[in-house]
Amino acid sequence: MARCFFAIAVLLSAAVTRADDDLTIIYTYAKDSLGAILTEFSKGESIPLKAEFKEQNELKSSIMGMMEQGTTPDAIIMPADHTGLHSFIRYSEINPADFPARVPPRVWASTYSDGKSYGVPLIQGNHLMLFYNKKLVAEPAADWEAMFAQRPALMAKGVASIAWSFDEMYWFLPFLGAYGGWPLNDGKVQLNTPEMAAALDFYKQLRSRELPYPGCSYQCAVDLFKTGAVAYTINGDWIGKAFYEALGDDLGVSAIPAAEGRHMVPTFSSYVLSFPNQSLNGPKRARLLKLANYLQSTAVQKQFWLAMGAIPVEQAAFEQAQQNARGYLKKTIELMANTKPLPADKEMTFIWDAMGKGFLRHREGALNGPAAAKYMQQLAERHIRNAQRMMTTPGP
Repeated sequence: MARCFFAIAVLLSAAVTRADDDLTIIYTYAKDSLGAILTEFSKGESIPLKAEFKEQNELKSSIMGMMEQGTTPDAIIMPADHTGLHSFIRYSEINPADFPARVPPRVWASTYSDGKSYGVPLIQGNHLMLFYNKKLVAEPAADWEAMFAQRPALMAKGVASIAWSFDEMYWFLPFLGAYGGWPLNDGKVQLNTPEMAAALDFYKQLRSRELPYPGCSYQCAVDLFKTGAVAYTINGDWIGKAFYEALGDDLGVSAIPAAEGRHMVPTFSSYVLSFPNQSLNGPKRARLLKLANYLQSTAVQKQFWLAMGAIPVEQAAFEQAQQNARGYLKKTIELMANTKPLPADKEMTFIWDAMGKGFLRHREGALNGPAAAKYMQQLAERHIRNAQRMMTTPGP
């Protein structure tokens, strides 16, 4: 009997050890395609791996909760701006020298937050563009007045002009850039500016003139465009493959229309592999490095492009994609050149929230442009001060 109990204990211990040895990953991009690539890595390297897909809007709260419970995964594939929470999530600092893949400095720079890298870049781009249906629009509108001029002809066909995630600040940011503003410069919050007020006023008048499809969420805009209910939408390079599957060669891509002669300034960023709770410095370091180098390898980077239409970061794979790209993919790569890096510093976490709240007050008429810009600045600075106090106040 004692031998039996001993054997059971050994088996249970081995099972726990094997479970603890599994790599655990959360990823937020291309559920099926990226999931298949992670499975290939696991099988090819004989490294047990558990991968869980999460929507981006769930990621921040999920990871914060996991930190509190001590259940963070070994790695997360996510947009680089999420690394702004490095003080709270304790992401491992990355040394680019540990990764031999040829990745341009501009791409590595997108992984930096507060002067340090906290993610290994896997995919680049994430820039917003104007998608249009060639069956409905012969020539894409170069500016917003041109789109207004197209509206009567579209309405006669029973088609609305455009839908996008109007209330989301990531979609507002290109308009702020067009007017010469930017939310963070040299680590300082810069929301209370004439440029912010002007961008808010222009953006609001698009809505007051009833151009954007009313009350449309992200998924609403995607569905309307896929079904031909709207002629245009503003979205990112990540959705291009899905739009092409719906529209085929009728899918067109162009720059977001100019505002009063000012060209839009979409953001550029990357998707990164990050390591929460200092996991890269723990016992699984060798396997995590193997995973990162696998995902940055030329062969897998080419898979990203072919399977997902995701723009590679590794130079040889990127050059091949650039040479072979046709149609909407060719334009997608071209438009990436006219972008500005999205700040990933920790202040951005609070800036997004402050911008959103000030924007809503301006949209509803509670604050004019200058007052909304001032409110955003004050709210962001207050949030940052509170976070600094939390970080410096000793626990009980």
